[in-house]
Amino acid sequence: MHLACLSAGKAFIREVARTGQTIGTVHTLGALHLGHAELIRRAASENDVAIVTVYPNKIQLRPGGSYDFNLDEDIGLALRSGATAVISSNDAEMFPPGYRTFISQGDCHLRLGGRDAYLKEAVTGAVRWICYARPTRSYFGLKDIGQAILVKRAVADLLLDCEIRFVPTVRYKNGVPISSRLRRFGRSELDELSSLFTALNHSRKEIAHGVSSVKDLVASATSQIKFRHFKLDFVRIVGADNFEDLEQVKIPFIIFGAATAHRLRIFDNIYVPDQDTLMKGPSDIWIDLPEQS
Repeated sequence: MHLACLSAGKAFIREVARTGQTIGTVHTLGALHLGHAELIRRAASENDVAIVTVYPNKIQLRPGGSYDFNLDEDIGLALRSGATAVISSNDAEMFPPGYRTFISQGDCHLRLGGRDAYLKEAVTGAVRWICYARPTRSYFGLKDIGQAILVKRAVADLLLDCEIRFVPTVRYKNGVPISSRLRRFGRSELDELSSLFTALNHSRKEIAHGVSSVKDLVASATSQIKFRHFKLDFVRIVGADNFEDLEQVKIPFIIFGAATAHRLRIFDNIYVPDQDTLMKGPSDIWIDLPEQS
């Protein structure tokens, strides 16, 4: 089922709530891929109703920028993955004249990807959809670790009655995380980018063996990365509670890296919330690489 405006979506949500069914939501910008499919499958399996929202959030795009997606294809993927309904919207509905409310979390939104990551705007967009849909549970992938953690914090701080569920990163078998930003990257570029994850995971293993100096860990990780087409922007190790750079590793933490190619910055991370994850690695989901191109 596709509901093409907020009023139609709200009528459906009210009817679901009236019957006492649980709702799981997945909130997207569009351009759905296999990572989104995993979120949707979990929402469908753990709730009576799974709702997917598709809207390229105007406030988290660069000024004057556009977002390339095909709504019909997104609806098809969402429904095949188990969605009960897809709700779409547009700028006129989502940001009428006079809109001015944003979720403020101090400067946390600046500490991972910087101002150009538009993390505050991404969190605001997700929380707005949660307020709209009133889900029992909402699902966020750990690929977008900053958004996932800050949305969970915002939901708790605002006393919203919704459980935020984290879903492991979906990766190609070479380690590259599935991302809409990589849609036009060729196989050889994906193979090259895989060294970023290899370096981050190398740091995790070093920490598991007792290395704690972040300076040494970052130097070691950086030496593992061999790029020709990409430019390494940074490797960092930050606290998972506040995204501040650490000097000595302390659980929970995030090993975070970024690289740029084709004027696109690609992020990757390993989130280590506990000792078990440190020792065994994250519970990522692995899929086959696309055909050679």
